[in-house]
Amino acid sequence: MAKYYFAPVQAKGAKYYWAVGISGALALAWLVASYIRFIGGPYLTGLNHQVTWAGPKVVFVLFVGLSAGSLILSALASVFGQKEYKVLSRIGGFFSVLFILAALLLLITDWGRPDRIFLVFNPSNMNPTSMLSLNAVFYTTYMIIGIFYLWAQFKEHDKAMTGLAIAAVIAAVFVHTGTGFIFAIANAREMLFTPVVPIAFVVAALSSGTGLIMNILYFTFKLTGRPIDVRFFRQLGKVMLGLIIFVIYLMAVEHLIHLYVPEHREAELFVLFGKDGGAFFTWAFWGGLIGLGGIVPIFLLLYKRTRDNLKWILTAGGLHVFGILCERMLIILPGQMLPINILPGYTMSSAFADGKIATYLPSGWEWMQLIGIFGFVVFVYLMGLRMLPLLPVEGRYVKKGKPEVTELDELVKAELVTTSITT
Repeated sequence: MAKYYFAPVQAKGAKYYWAVGISGALALAWLVASYIRFIGGPYLTGLNHQVTWAGPKVVFVLFVGLSAGSLILSALASVFGQKEYKVLSRIGGFFSVLFILAALLLLITDWGRPDRIFLVFNPSNMNPTSMLSLNAVFYTTYMIIGIFYLWAQFKEHDKAMTGLAIAAVIAAVFVHTGTGFIFAIANAREMLFTPVVPIAFVVAALSSGTGLIMNILYFTFKLTGRPIDVRFFRQLGKVMLGLIIFVIYLMAVEHLIHLYVPEHREAELFVLFGKDGGAFFTWAFWGGLIGLGGIVPIFLLLYKRTRDNLKWILTAGGLHVFGILCERMLIILPGQMLPINILPGYTMSSAFADGKIATYLPSGWEWMQLIGIFGFVVFVYLMGLRMLPLLPVEGRYVKKGKPEVTELDELVKAELVTTSITT
């Protein structure tokens, strides 16, 4: 059984303080923009009567997926017996909580009335037929389980860790399936209404979560001067390859079915071929999701000269995360911008823009929120590295059943050593 010794990072040096300062400033900008939006109202955004869920909702769904993917990866050691992956268990668990927290904070600050957040927890307001109402319970339960799971890891309580890891995996699947259901059951919106969406959400969460965690793991170990075995990334790259192929397959199935149905064909032509002004989404689909997020990572993870090269594995992971961001945008924005087909076979028009394709462009305040929430995530992670034992002092890849006596074991018997982020 692989044994890892975890210790906080003794952070110091100009690089660390610059990173903390910049990320903290971005997080502050998010708070300022959110406050100004609350005072000024939706008038300050790029929203309109047709597009009511936009930029912040895209990042919200992305973060929920990254949270679920991070948590399932974190549970590889506890639930699936892959003890060598305990090296990423705490970072994965930490990011699962951090991403769901950031997602909910972004969602709440995007509301016109964030002060009404506690109304959803009033039993008299619960609506079991509403996915939005149910997801309030799912997200809260999921975050609580994630916090306790992370606590069990810090305490190294194996029995509690295993039980909570199982509960966390189940909760992660429920949470992201529930998020997919929000869009999949919107039968008035032809680009959203499909049973494939919840499944695609879960698979994309796993694939993008794997790509992100690999990059975070590598650069965190590199910047803190702690060694890590490249075999972790090669194994995770193989896992990510299968997940990416599955994601592309689900995307193909979804869009081919829509193309086959006559009443959905015009919407698909808007996204896939840029008809009626959909060129931006066409580029996002073919260039972002399929090209950079799918075909290029698959090639890099299959080609013999790049599949074992750490640089290209990490590049494939980063590109796939970008591709999933495009996929989230392609679900939310075109589904609202296209007019609702109230009377199939008829063309509608009115002074209220009925029958017209809507437009949306994020305002400056929305961009501040979107960029700032990423700064918030980085800031909290940097603080977490310094205050919590998230990172092993050595990332050894140990196969199951092999002895693992190294010089490090003798050094850390009594007191764990810390490394530092230096200039």
